[in-house]
Amino acid sequence: MSWVVHRFTLGGYTDTALGIQLLKKYAEPIAPSVRNKTVRIPGRPGEHDFGGDFAPREFALKCAFVDATTREELQEAVRVLAGIFVGTDGKPADLALTFDEKEAGKSYTVRYAGGQLDVDRILQTGYFDLDLTAFDPFAYEAEETDTTAVTTSPCEIAITNEGTVPTPPTITITNTGAGTVSGFTIERT
Repeated sequence: MSWVVHRFTLGGYTDTALGIQLLKKYAEPIAPSVRNKTVRIPGRPGEHDFGGDFAPREFALKCAFVDATTREELQEAVRVLAGIFVGTDGKPADLALTFDEKEAGKSYTVRYAGGQLDVDRILQTGYFDLDLTAFDPFAYEAEETDTTAVTTSPCEIAITNEGTVPTPPTITITNTGAGTVSGFTIERT
């Protein structure tokens, strides 16, 4: 059987370290569903709209354990995967999910969301559906820090948000010289 390799990391473990691979077909929505807030007013047509919010993002990953050479190794791989879903407090753990090939550096915070996780075992290979929920439906990039020394005036520094959600930057100005910092302007374009 040939595998289509989709690399991912879950809870700090690469798919390779877990001995699993995503199969060719898996579901990842383009956008999470929307929860509209409306109220129907008797005697009036339609509904009054109070806006909407995004619902959690659901991932349905079709996976297989592919590295086991015996049934015992398969069972050990199953136990390792099950273990990452449990936090130190004994409750379901929040895990970082990153798809390496298409969004390197961006991750979702997910939690195992399925019922009982069944593994269809055929010899030493195990097939399973991994259902994960990102209650915050947006992907985030690791915090970026840029230090720029300003030695001339005027000086213009552009800060660009390459994401899809407005994110205000945190700007810290530190004076390391003997002069006074004055006359700076922050503009939003």
